[in-house]
Amino acid sequence: MARNTSIKRIIDILLNKNVDEIEEKKKKSARKYQSMKPMTKNTKLKELKDASLLYVPLSQHIGSPAIPVVEIGDYVKKYEKIGEVSGNISANIHSPVSGDVVDVVEHLVANGNKVKTVIIANDFKNKEENLVKRELRDLKLIKKDEIFKIIKEAGIVGLGGAQFPTYIKYDIKFRKVETLIINGAECEPYLTSDYSVMKNYTREIFRGLKVIQKLLNPKEIVIGIEAENSELVEKFEEMGKEEEFDLKIQLLPTIYPQGSELQLINTVTGKKVRKGELPLEKGVVVSNVSTVKAIYDAFFEGKPLIERVVTVSGEEARNIGNYKIKFGTPLYHIVKELKIQNEEKVIFGGPMMGMEIFDSRVPVIKGTSGILFLSTEEIERKNCISCGYCVEVCPMNLMPFEFADCYEKGKYEQMVKANIQNCIECGACEFVCPSRVPLIESIKTGKAILSEMEENK
Repeated sequence: MARNTSIKRIIDILLNKNVDEIEEKKKKSARKYQSMKPMTKNTKLKELKDASLLYVPLSQHIGSPAIPVVEIGDYVKKYEKIGEVSGNISANIHSPVSGDVVDVVEHLVANGNKVKTVIIANDFKNKEENLVKRELRDLKLIKKDEIFKIIKEAGIVGLGGAQFPTYIKYDIKFRKVETLIINGAECEPYLTSDYSVMKNYTREIFRGLKVIQKLLNPKEIVIGIEAENSELVEKFEEMGKEEEFDLKIQLLPTIYPQGSELQLINTVTGKKVRKGELPLEKGVVVSNVSTVKAIYDAFFEGKPLIERVVTVSGEEARNIGNYKIKFGTPLYHIVKELKIQNEEKVIFGGPMMGMEIFDSRVPVIKGTSGILFLSTEEIERKNCISCGYCVEVCPMNLMPFEFADCYEKGKYEQMVKANIQNCIECGACEFVCPSRVPLIESIKTGKAILSEMEENK
């Protein structure tokens, strides 16, 4: 619900400025979004029926795509590795089902790019690779190098959105970790997948933390939970006693974008980390709750990362809730299974930072925390009126209107001087803009152009 309180902040700003017309519009938006998280928050976690055809991208992470280790005609088992780490930063990819590899082809993913994808025809037999299961007592005997290998082999990446390979993040060398922060702050409207994980897999999270503790040996471990989810505190306190594990629980203000890594670190530790600076340089490591659950699965169950909890919600959705969905599941299968008839606007992720989908064959991947079916609205774009609202709501203290102006005039180098690299693309600036200036489009495209200019130097 992070955006809910953000909207309230925005309304307060506008009220203080006495902008009556915008005030009424934002009040309507606030009433609308305040009801979004409760739609799915307390629904029972379900498992979506598997698709007959799965499109499994070999790039579901930051860094180099995995190299395919299967060919057309191969038979693969569930959990079998189909993509191997490539380069310094990469992650393994595994088959979510058993069946035949029918193609290895360039295929569209949510960000609009085409990446090498293994297409698997599901035989629905769920023949599995042999899995190595472990007990808690094994954790005392196993060496750190072996744990790193387990995490790497499982293809675990950050499931909070960054999708950075976890085995690389945890390779701290000789540095000391003062604070390990577990991110349970789901800052986008609609999304309750992490809440569902915390509610349904509390013990698994604690045992996953025991694995991470052996690797990082932090002075303290803190889990950040938004105040609106305070009912989880008692559940975590009780489990901490059962598991004999010292976990500090910190309730966080429900302010968008509280779940952003930089904001979370500042709230929990008081330390300020600049965009582009590694949190480890400040003695901090941050991991999402779903990532911790994936580490539990890898170590204790022997399971690689092949599925996640995804929130399916929105005004146009039927059968909304939180579902376990396998990676590679195409959008058209989800629409069919949940009997969704009106697909005006589909977003993978949240409404603030998610990506609109225009092809029903786009698959769920490791970073897909939500699938939203929203009603469309005609937006009239106008010129910037220099009201300054975007500056007031920017969590990074930037001046977003400068980016739009530079982008429109083609002055891309000036975007660097305006610190565009510090923008976290949270979307708060565009949401509050009374002229509906496409600020995020300017920022994202501007970054892409600057990156291309840098490569061509």
